[in-house]
Amino acid sequence: MESLPDLRTPSRASRRASDPAPQAGAGHEPVRARRLLFDALGALPFRGLTPARRALRGLPGGAIGSGIGKNGTQVSAHAPAPSADVLQLGKYYPPEPGGIEQVTRSLVEATHGRLRHYCLLAARSGRTRVEEVPGATLHFLRERGTLMLAPLLPSLPFVLHGLRKRGFPVLLLHAPNPLATVALACSFALRPKREKLVVWYHADALFDRAWKRAVHALYRPFERFVFRRADVFVAATPHHVAASPALAAVASRVRVIPYAIQDSWFAAESSDAARVEECRRQMDGRYLLFVGRLAAYKGLDTLLAAAPRLAAPVAIVGSGPLEAELRREIANHGLAARVRLIGHVEDLRSWYAGCEALVLPSSSALEAFGLVQVEAMAMGKPVVSTNLPTGVTWVNRDGETGLIFPVGDAAALAAACNRLLGDEILRARLGAQARARATREFSCAALGDRFVAFVREAGWERPA
Repeated sequence: MESLPDLRTPSRASRRASDPAPQAGAGHEPVRARRLLFDALGALPFRGLTPARRALRGLPGGAIGSGIGKNGTQVSAHAPAPSADVLQLGKYYPPEPGGIEQVTRSLVEATHGRLRHYCLLAARSGRTRVEEVPGATLHFLRERGTLMLAPLLPSLPFVLHGLRKRGFPVLLLHAPNPLATVALACSFALRPKREKLVVWYHADALFDRAWKRAVHALYRPFERFVFRRADVFVAATPHHVAASPALAAVASRVRVIPYAIQDSWFAAESSDAARVEECRRQMDGRYLLFVGRLAAYKGLDTLLAAAPRLAAPVAIVGSGPLEAELRREIANHGLAARVRLIGHVEDLRSWYAGCEALVLPSSSALEAFGLVQVEAMAMGKPVVSTNLPTGVTWVNRDGETGLIFPVGDAAALAAACNRLLGDEILRARLGAQARARATREFSCAALGDRFVAFVREAGWERPA
């Protein structure tokens, strides 16, 4: 692969000497105006931007710190990025939790050896730094807080604008990501788009409070500006396209590429038999499993309402804002023997391996995919989920990989679970078909093949 251009910003004198003489109608003044505007922005006296300025100028300290990073990778104070095919503009990176975070890593791992990535990310803790992992450079910018679940990164506009000068063939924006979208819109205003822009649209932004809707209304013009310049949109399922007004408006430019989980989920030896048995002992025998964030859109109220009718107790694995409320509800309704709050666990595979089925009672379109369904399917477990018009019902197919019930219907949820609990043959058949579908559609190999083919078919790869 060819080397990337130097990121150092030339002096104004050298730019004037190297710039061609202005031609009539050549658009020289707008270019000069953009340069002057960016120079003015770069002179703003924000302490938080100092690492970004240094990174852009190629000076020492651009990526502060050295040693081993959180991902077990080498951290460098000055690590220049090798040639890369894809500049990913994401949010965080595992081990930080989150769907976009998992997709960012899955894409790096799935295309390792075929495409190289440069990922621009937020760091919840630690300083601005660069880490190298197989197949990617991870450039972390220090977070200064959050706004509506999005990281606040004062240096992002400057670093992103500088990185675009390196000539990445593909820029991949994970959306919704309001502040990153605003930064990209500003960069496009200063420097015309030459790379191919791919927007991986994960879900519509839904807000339950007026002030959040007002902030989103201010952000929407930036999003429209960026989306008009997108060459391709990516969605995880066909249901994403049908259910999302934003994707429906650009349906002719949408490519479907399902999410993936790590290959270790498919390894038969990934669960220790003794630990699986310990999970069953903790639940007094067989059990149903819920895995996820304890939030309102997960439909846990429906699960609690169904609990007295279930033929097996439910293990709820996860944490979140509803945890205290759930504990009160369980105590008030005498459900301690039927519902157990397990909290966060490290050995999630053992809980999947020990359960009879996964239950996903989500009640809102905020549940756009339900990656936990794929994890359970990879472990050979059937899924009981709601009939949301999102990717949830594309992942779990009624009668093939599990059972589906109407949103909010506790009686139907109990009936579906009890049907599986009472029919071992049905449970085994759906579990085997679920594993086959997960292997075929949601493995890293499948994701890598689809994304690489997508990039190569379009001729977007960096030339060798």
